[in-house]
This record gives sequence, structure tokens and C-alpha cells, in this order.
Amino acid sequence: MNQAFRTDILPPHEKAEYWTDAVHQAVTRLEIRPPEDGTLCGSLWLASVGAIHVGHVEASPQRMARTRGIIANDAGNALIVSLQEAGSSVVAQDGRETLLTPGELVLLDSRRPFFRDFPGSFRQNIASIPLEMLDLPDAYLARVIGQPYRPTHYIGGILAAYVTRLAAAAESETCLAGAQQYLERGMLDVLTALVAHDGRLNADVTPTAEETMRLLVRDYIKAHLGRPELSPAVIAAAHHISVRYLHKLFQGEDMTVGRWIHHQRLEACREDLARPDLAGLTVATIAQRWGFVSPAHFSRTFRAAYGISPAAWRRMALTGLPGHL
Repeated sequence: MNQAFRTDILPPHEKAEYWTDAVHQAVTRLEIRPPEDGTLCGSLWLASVGAIHVGHVEASPQRMARTRGIIANDAGNALIVSLQEAGSSVVAQDGRETLLTPGELVLLDSRRPFFRDFPGSFRQNIASIPLEMLDLPDAYLARVIGQPYRPTHYIGGILAAYVTRLAAAAESETCLAGAQQYLERGMLDVLTALVAHDGRLNADVTPTAEETMRLLVRDYIKAHLGRPELSPAVIAAAHHISVRYLHKLFQGEDMTVGRWIHHQRLEACREDLARPDLAGLTVATIAQRWGFVSPAHFSRTFRAAYGISPAAWRRMALTGLPGHL
């Protein structure tokens, strides 16, 4: 759903509260103040891409702060992508302070205090991503937040372009409903690549051969979930390693190789069952798309994993109405 917030249609005494609430919906809860003798004015276009919020902001000079007091009373944890499109801003978090100029972006962690100062009128593209969606070590995040990323940074440039396109869709009120799942996944993938790469780089840590192989194996599994014959033996052969070494790669993980394959298949089915554009496919067809051979076995394992039948989950996801278990 796309939303638009504009202060120009409001009387002056209502603008500050309205603008603060709009920014809260789009990004996170902040304390916002205009310059002395100034008024908060701005326009904000917001779109939801799955659980991610993206938007475009055009506003007057202002100061924003995410204080310890706000954090203590606000349960929302998000990683914020802020891309300066026009004007400039001073950003400070975790002892880092930087001047952001047009084309540069910064990542901010809403669990930690931060400060923004926009000395003049500005335009920004923004994205707010729930932190629970990102499978990243806090140590990596701590090394990248508050750092400016310029357009010449390879992964940062990709992220900037991605956020810009989604923000443009929000401003033009383009409907993203049919592609939300893929756009959300794309945002998470690019953001994860940036944080994982720079988080390691800044720590001067080189991935071990074992870590690299584990990542390759996981990518291979995700790309071949639809093959019913996918098994540890098939995976090991594809990577020219022994089955024993494959199992060793997953030691210390929450799941064995086989359980991880099964979990990924169930998650893929759960996502597809919630997609309106796939409503014409039967539950059995979706299960087969992701490597399940027996519809009865799929239904049993789905219910065991999520506490609800596949059909009931689909009905609830598509209509918002509770389904019979």
C-alpha cells in the first residue's frame, strides 16, 4: 500500500506533530525539531515492499534524533538506509560523524542512538528494514553503520540504485503488490552482501575455505530445491567433496543438511501459498514445485512445522480470515 504525507495542507500548529508521526511510520520513532523560528514542512511518499518500508522525502531544514529515551520505549528495531538525493546532512552514530552529500548513503541502526542535522532543504530516498529479517552478526553491523557510501562503491552503488527505484515507485504510486516478495528478497540480498562484505573487510577477516564452501553449498541447495532427488550425496558430488565433509560443514549449525533442505522447501511453499498471483495453483502443485513428491507427506510436515494445514494457511494469508486447522 502506498501512502502520501504532506504538511502544506495543514495549519501551522498541526505540522510538527503530523510530520513526526509520518517519519515514524516510514522509518522509526524520532525526535524532530525545526531550526529556531522555523516550521517543519515536508512531503513523504511511502510504499510497503513486504515488511520493508521505502520512501521519498522532500523537506525543510530540521534536526532528527533517536535518543536513548526513545529507544527504551520503542520496540521497533530496524536497519535504515538513507540516500541523500539533494541538499546535505550531518550524520552521527556510534562515535562516527560524517557529512552526507548528494549521491551518498548511510546505514543507521535504530537500536543505537543517532543524530541527523539537515541545515537546508533536502531530498532523500529511504528504506527501513526490520533487523530480524537480516541474518547478520551484530559485529558486522557495528562496523558499517554511520559510514558514508559513495556512488563509486560497488555494492553501495547497487543498493543506492535499488532504493532509488523503489522510492520512485512510492512517489508515483506504482502498485508493487504482484512483485513484493521478489523485491523484498532483492533488497535483503543486496543489503546482506554490503554488510557482510564490508563488515568482514573492516575487521580484516578473511573467510575460511570451510565458510566459503558452506556458503556455496547453501546457494546450491536454494537453487535446486525443486529437484526431489536433492540429497547430501547429490550435493557433495556437485561440489566434489565427500558426504562426510558436507556433514562436517553443518556441524555447529542449528540443522543438519537434510533438515536444512526440508526447512527451506517448507519456507518456499509457505511463501508461495501466500502469493495472490499463484492462487490458481493447487496446494499439491506448489508442493511439487519445491521438491515434495507426496501431497499427504507435505501436508503432515507443513502442519507439524507451522501448526496449521497448508490450505488453512493459504486461506488466512490471502483473505486475512482465520482458516480451519
